[in-house]
Formats: sequence, C-alpha cells, structure tokens
Amino acid sequence: MKQTSLLISLALAGMLGHSTAMAAPTAVATWNFNGTLAADEPSVAALTAIDPLGTSAFITDSVFGVSRTVYRFDGNQTPSQQAGLSIATAGLLNNDNAYSVDIVFQFESNQSTWENIFGVSNRQSDNAFYVEPGNHLQVWPTGGGPTVFTFGDYHRVTLTNRGDGTVTAYLDGIFQFDLTTTSMDFSAYSLVNPNRLIHFFADNVVGGGQNEFADGRVALIRLYDIELTNTQVGDIGNDSNTGNTGTVPEPATLALASLGLLGAMGLRRRHA
Repeated sequence: MKQTSLLISLALAGMLGHSTAMAAPTAVATWNFNGTLAADEPSVAALTAIDPLGTSAFITDSVFGVSRTVYRFDGNQTPSQQAGLSIATAGLLNNDNAYSVDIVFQFESNQSTWENIFGVSNRQSDNAFYVEPGNHLQVWPTGGGPTVFTFGDYHRVTLTNRGDGTVTAYLDGIFQFDLTTTSMDFSAYSLVNPNRLIHFFADNVVGGGQNEFADGRVALIRLYDIELTNTQVGDIGNDSNTGNTGTVPEPATLALASLGLLGAMGLRRRHA
C-alpha cells in the first residue's frame, strides 16, 4: 500500500506540472486538407506529399461524425514506396526543441508491427513517434501509453516537446505518458536535417526497422512553437477544427493512468 501511495503521489506531482491554466494557444501552422495541402495561414508553406506510387488523394470521409474532405496517403511497406507528408519548419518553429504537434488521422488497418506517426530525423533514424505492436502510442526507444489505438477510426494524437529532453503524448485528449528522450529533438539530427523537417507517416530509410508503415487518412495537422500544457491540449480539442471534445482528465485520473503505464514502460522492440 505504501508503494502504491507513493506511485500515485509521484504521478500526481508530474501531471500537475502540466496543468497550469493559460490562454488558448494559437497554432503557427494549420492544415485542414480541404482539397489542398496548403496551410490555412497565408505565410506558411504547403505540405509536401510523399507519394512515390502516385496513389494518394483527397477523398470525402466522416470524421467524428462530420462529412468532410481528408487526405488519404497510400503506399506500401517497402521504404522507397511509403507515403506520407513533410514540412520544413526552419523559420516556422523557433530554433529550439520546444514544440507541439496535434494531428487528427487514422491508420486504415494494422499493416505492420509498428506504424510511424511522425519523426524529425529527415527519415534518417528509427527514433520517432509510433503506434507500437500492442496498439499503443510510443516514442521509440523509450516506452508507451496505456490507451489502445484502434485502426480504421479517427483519433486525435498530440505530442508536446518541452525542449529539455522531455516529451508528453495524448490520445484523443487523454494523457498517455511523459518520457525523457531526445528522439523527438530537432537538435539530435541537425547534421542530417538542417531544414528541421517533420515527416509524417513515412518511416526511416536508413538503419533498422524500415518497414513500419500503414496507409491512412489525415484530417488535420497543427504545429505550435511551444510545449502545450495538458489544459491547453484539452482547450484546442474543443474547437471546430478537431470535431471532438478532446477532454483531458483531471489529475487524479492521470495518476491512475500513469500507474497502468508503469507496466508498459518496459516494452521494447527488436529491430529488423
């Protein structure tokens, strides 16, 4: 009982650090995929399609019960034939590692053991943000979250980077994990990624684990040049862009989720 109480106290302390109330933040870049890869902000560049097969396209789909246009990325697991999107963030995000990415998307089916959500290595490293074999979020190679990611359904996934080697992830607005890792730091890949590229859905083409890809559909991508707090993640989930409430649970609920996470933190994968 003492150990359980201590774990709850530690989890509460960690989560409360992210719950400071702030004004709703403004994204520095927003892509709504309404028939174009252009950003909503006139000064922001369009996304670049990674579409080696030429089969990705805009389609109409139901996203959280609302009919709208989305972008379907269509490829296969062969690294040179994977599909996705990319954006150069040099000059868009501040020249540091503090940022947040908010995405509404689905993977159509569980096509591989791991599925790449996004990375910041210019596809030169396997270190990235994934759905792992147990169908949870994970930043390789450090650990994952407790909530199951279901395939064929839209989810809102948010990753924040504090800028000091700490990342926090949310699935549908629900806290998943805090991790100490440099896997999502632009500075870790400065030599191979000078333009601070973010690559979405397409996996690495160098090193191990190169086949971690699944076809999918994306309805929204937003970038912030700060680490969002858990309150802010909830706030931006309540706007008209996301189409769902994205509610973040109270800290006590977060603590219980963190206890469930402790058993998952040891999960590791074997590279190909």
